[in-house]
Parts: sequence; structure tokens; C-alpha cells
Amino acid sequence: MVGSLKFDIAPGDGAQKVSERLRTLLGRRQVWVAGSTHEGEEALLLAAHGRLRESYPEALLVLVPRHPQRFEAVASLCEQAGQAPARRSRGERPEDGTAVYLADTMGELLALYGAADLAFVGGSLVPVGGHNLLEPAALGIPVLTGPELANFADVAEALRGADALVEVADEERLAEALIALFADTAERRRLGEAGRGVVMANRGALERTLKGLDRLLPAK
Repeated sequence: MVGSLKFDIAPGDGAQKVSERLRTLLGRRQVWVAGSTHEGEEALLLAAHGRLRESYPEALLVLVPRHPQRFEAVASLCEQAGQAPARRSRGERPEDGTAVYLADTMGELLALYGAADLAFVGGSLVPVGGHNLLEPAALGIPVLTGPELANFADVAEALRGADALVEVADEERLAEALIALFADTAERRRLGEAGRGVVMANRGALERTLKGLDRLLPAK
């Protein structure tokens, strides 16, 4: 048994630099990223964000749809919800009154997570099975998720065991969790450190796999 390769995620320097630039751009406002979202899920996230902004009017949702062919539909959905987005693909910057920053680009999810105070991992409020909870956890960003976690049950269990995962049943519970966490800096810090600790404690599968292969493959 070599362990899970999922824990060997290693964000590069390039992603970190993008995160730092974006965080500087966004300033001191409350920022949460919803990554790898799916059809039917964005409407729930926008509803939760609307609730959040009742308590934190400056809060910004960075919305990252999973599939690029849905970018236009998600932009329209934001507008219909009264939360017209700034679009990253167009170089638009979220102004102080902007509620949603639509990350309609590819290959930037880790960098976007790194600029957030909180991260919701999508595919989990709809029956998709979830996506990689370890991406924000590796960056020390507190992780929130819906109940649909079939694809990452092992990872969820590891985070759950370290009390490093916030699980919500629906958009109402998500809004409540966001409001509570933005009010509690110490708990955000604890969740982030606990999540990163889980990732660090389970690293090494890649190295062990390569060593095992080296023993099995014929020498050149």
C-alpha cells in the first residue's frame, strides 16, 4: 500500500503569484470561491451568496464553472439573479459593488482558491459526486462542501476525521455556514491549518510509487 496520489498535490509558484496579485486586487472584502460548479448548482450558490450579502454587503463570490461551454449560461444566470458578474476572461475587475467575479477561464482554479478566505468545492450540492477537496485544503483555505461526495469519499473521511471539513445540506445551510465563518477569524484559521495538516500527513504516495516501479522495471 503506497497511499493516495491525491494528497501529493503541489501548487506551483506561478499559481501562488496569481493568488497574491488577485488578493491585492480584491482588497479586504470577504471573498469565497465556488470551484468546479455544475448545472443546477450555481443558482443555489447565488441564493446563498445573496443571503451572505445581507450580513456582509461587500462579500464577493468568485464563481468557477466546471465546463467552459457553460460560461455564457452562468453569466446570464448571475444577471437574472441581480448579481451581474465581472468576467475574468474580459479583463474586467470586480468593483466595490460587484457581487460576483465569474472566472470564465481555464487552468486557474488553484490560483483562485489561493486568493479566497473560504472555498466551496462544487459538484456536491447536485448529484455529481463532488470534486477535489484537497486543492483548497493544500493551500490552507477552509473547505466547505455539499452532501454529494461519492467521488471523494476517502478524502472527505480524512478531512472529516481532522475536523477540517464544513459539510452543508443545502443552500440555506451554506449561507449560514458562510456567515458564521466570516464572523470567526479564529475558526477559519483553525479549519485551514487542519486541512493543510491532513494533506501534509498523507503525502508521499508518488515517491513510494516511483520507487516501487523502479524495483520492478528492468535496468537500462
